[in-house]
Amino acid sequence: MINDAVLLAYRMNVGEALRYRTEVHSLQKIKETGKATQQSQSVLEMTMLQTAKEVAYDGTTTVDVTIEKGVIKREGQVLPLPSAGQTITIVMKRSGEIVRTSVDFPFNQPAFPEKPIKLKESWSGDSNMDIPLYDDDGNQTSTKSVTLKYGYTLAGFEHVLGYETSQIVVTCPTTQVTLQEGVEQKISAKGQTNFAHQQGRLVRSKVETETEITAPGTIVETSIKVVVELTEVIGAPGGTTPGASDELFIIR
Repeated sequence: MINDAVLLAYRMNVGEALRYRTEVHSLQKIKETGKATQQSQSVLEMTMLQTAKEVAYDGTTTVDVTIEKGVIKREGQVLPLPSAGQTITIVMKRSGEIVRTSVDFPFNQPAFPEKPIKLKESWSGDSNMDIPLYDDDGNQTSTKSVTLKYGYTLAGFEHVLGYETSQIVVTCPTTQVTLQEGVEQKISAKGQTNFAHQQGRLVRSKVETETEITAPGTIVETSIKVVVELTEVIGAPGGTTPGASDELFIIR
């Protein structure tokens, strides 16, 4: 495999479903002039089921994504996830490009190249997102559109959780945005994705995002780590299996 090029493309059969486990760890620090630093952290845990409803001739797939259950752990409390039970329909190309969704997302994910990728080869992609803007009373007044430029490198091939995967290193250099007069935000990200190129499934992904908002007399720093893990494959050839080789795995 080392000397071969691989095509990174999602592949699902009609009726096939992938169950994922997601954890989002958030840490926020608020630093105000003349005051002690305030710190808060939370953990979101949820499971979701992705079911292929339709596959077009070109591989474009209609997928129902159902948030099955979830909780938010914050300050010693465990709260139910408000969106539990919600189903979102996504139409996605084999590259991962989102064609349309049943709801408006505040961001869009970069897609894979539509050609085979060689070891150590790099590519880039844009991710557009809308940052909410608030007034002094905490009410959202508008949004700010931002384009983040992500870089990707096929760093190697790795056997992960029963799959042969392409190891993809992800980076987003620091991007600075002026939210309004006197208020600046910096955003950066890094991570790693393991994609099972033979099965067309994401196996493991860990992404860490850092943001810093500066305003007169105040700095707000936020760190977010997202880990998504596939725990079950349903409707695949051979029946229902937990991951691969009775192991677990993660999503992009």
